[in-house]
Amino acid sequence: MIRVLFLCWGNICRSPSAEYLFRALVREEGREDEFVIASAGVSDEEEGHGVHPGMRRLLEARGIDCSAHRARQLVKADYEDFDLLICMDEITIGRTRRFFGGDREKKIRNLLDFAGRIGEEIDDPWYTREFDRAMREIELGCRGLLEVLSDPMELDLRACADREAMYAVMRGKMHWQGWYGNNLDALWDILSSPEYEGRSFRVLVDEGDGELASYARLVRETFREAGRLAE
Repeated sequence: MIRVLFLCWGNICRSPSAEYLFRALVREEGREDEFVIASAGVSDEEEGHGVHPGMRRLLEARGIDCSAHRARQLVKADYEDFDLLICMDEITIGRTRRFFGGDREKKIRNLLDFAGRIGEEIDDPWYTREFDRAMREIELGCRGLLEVLSDPMELDLRACADREAMYAVMRGKMHWQGWYGNNLDALWDILSSPEYEGRSFRVLVDEGDGELASYARLVRETFREAGRLAE
């Protein structure tokens, strides 16, 4: 069971939209039994309120009923109760980390990172009034998140022309931070992190001769040694 909590400022626009949209995506794949999905805000100023009409309209247009939603504030128990705390922007990430006194298990993440848009934020449509744009970006992030949480994830390295291309495939599919190096030690650190606990990958490599094929097999072996390779 994967437990996901979406977070924004007040829990009336972005995070409830992510919650209800992600639930719909999970339901489409018949994977409801694999997830617990919820949302909260880092502020209490909207506590008890429903989804903002601008976002509710867009959800309803997709056949998604969010009428039962009531905003709530983040609580201390949420860090232990959820595996991932998915934020919409740096303000929310900062407030969440301060609230919990850090992030010892690396659970606090940025939603658009899962769409390959590392560090990009989803602006609050309560201020911008760009509800359609916010929903498009939320959907990108949610679809990327579901892909990352699909088990196993396939990494096809067979067409890669060099090592750099191999790491580009892995970085793009797994959405790890750009400051990790392109080497096996960095890959081991990534696979050993709590973020990938319980995840597995199908790594497809060229079984032929040559230095690049040999290196690709070392990459696959690193996944195996980390306990992340789907045989």
